[in-house]
Amino acid sequence: CINAEYGGGAPKCHACEKSVYFAEECNALGKKWHKTCFKCSGCGKRLESGQELEHDDKPWCKNCYGKRFGPKGVGIGATAGCLDAADETPAQSKFKNTHTSAKTKVVISNQEKCVRCEKTVYFAERMVVLNKIFHKTCVKCKKCNKTMEPGSVTEHDDEIYCKNCYGKEFAPHGKH
Repeated sequence: CINAEYGGGAPKCHACEKSVYFAEECNALGKKWHKTCFKCSGCGKRLESGQELEHDDKPWCKNCYGKRFGPKGVGIGATAGCLDAADETPAQSKFKNTHTSAKTKVVISNQEKCVRCEKTVYFAERMVVLNKIFHKTCVKCKKCNKTMEPGSVTEHDDEIYCKNCYGKEFAPHGKH
């Protein structure tokens, strides 16, 4: 029997365990999949590599992941409005609210902060660029303020630049 482990044959799909050939291959979660087998474990929607979230070695779409494993409650996280609390019993608090002000501010600790604006970054607006957390709208060139995609970002002294501005500012220049 020829097997990919022993140097022959095609690798096996993580979902169906059948051979995966290059034209139908999807690499995600460190495994090989058929493009048609790479689906959300909750709703069955086909996923593209890079759009999935992982839990217990299974792929999930953002919506199902948020419903099953995200924060619970109204108005919390990126899935606010998508949570189904019909089957949950409301908890009774043993603490009484002694504040009478209508301007009581709720503070959620341990939230990630954007390195550009230093405000809280929620999952739906989160982008990791050069191993730093940004709001999608804050991934802008320091010099020209152009919004950038993750692959077009360069870095100098902990600031991000578009490739054009980086070249003008920091690339070696010839003799004049």
